[in-house]
Amino acid sequence: MSHSAVELKLVPEVAAKLGTPLTPEQGQAFRRYAELLLEWNRRINLTGLDDWPAIERRLLAESLLLLPWVDQACTGTVPCRLIDVGSGAGIPGIPLAIARPTLHVTLLDATAKKVRFLEAVVRELGLRHAIPIHERAELLAHHPEHRGQYDVVTARALAHLATALELTLPFLHPGGLALFPKGKEIDHELAESERALTLLGGELVAVEPLPLAERIGEPGTIVVVRLVRPVPDRYPRRPGIPGKHPLR
Repeated sequence: MSHSAVELKLVPEVAAKLGTPLTPEQGQAFRRYAELLLEWNRRINLTGLDDWPAIERRLLAESLLLLPWVDQACTGTVPCRLIDVGSGAGIPGIPLAIARPTLHVTLLDATAKKVRFLEAVVRELGLRHAIPIHERAELLAHHPEHRGQYDVVTARALAHLATALELTLPFLHPGGLALFPKGKEIDHELAESERALTLLGGELVAVEPLPLAERIGEPGTIVVVRLVRPVPDRYPRRPGIPGKHPLR
């Protein structure tokens, strides 16, 4: 796919409908990010989506739909800190960093080649407040400089919700929000995650359709969890265990 195929249509529209129209510089940053994503995706598997309209719709525009919740979590907090766990191609962390330049974003992934891509994007786009980290969430969440230090945590397509809760909530301070974009059918997964919520100190804040579903074309759900008390020190468990033995 050539760079000429990169024509932003939906991203500016969604940003405007959310009340935060993109500046020309932000529009250019989104275009360059898209070019890098398409270029690197030919060499390493960043996304299974292989056509530009689907990438713009499912990755870039859908990421912007988290902005109202990010803004709510960041109200009155300077600087506001967000960690994107299992960031992969930078979704949703990079679009959020472009749309909110003052947001401090940590892009966490356990795969070295994906982190190299994230480093290239951050460097190319000049995202001063975005930092890629190559590490497993189970380990980084026990580091004092990261545990309980974030206002927002995001995770897209990371794991079953019970596993995702264990890998993400330890990064939050009490009162912080975890944002999980999910598919349309979420009831069964929510029911299986009730024990994890209780053990980890979280409470369910919202389960609602992603806004502007008629434009995105893929009706999804956002699950919002607030941390109400510090996560017990034993969580997350050692690498691999949250996925093999979820807290169900």
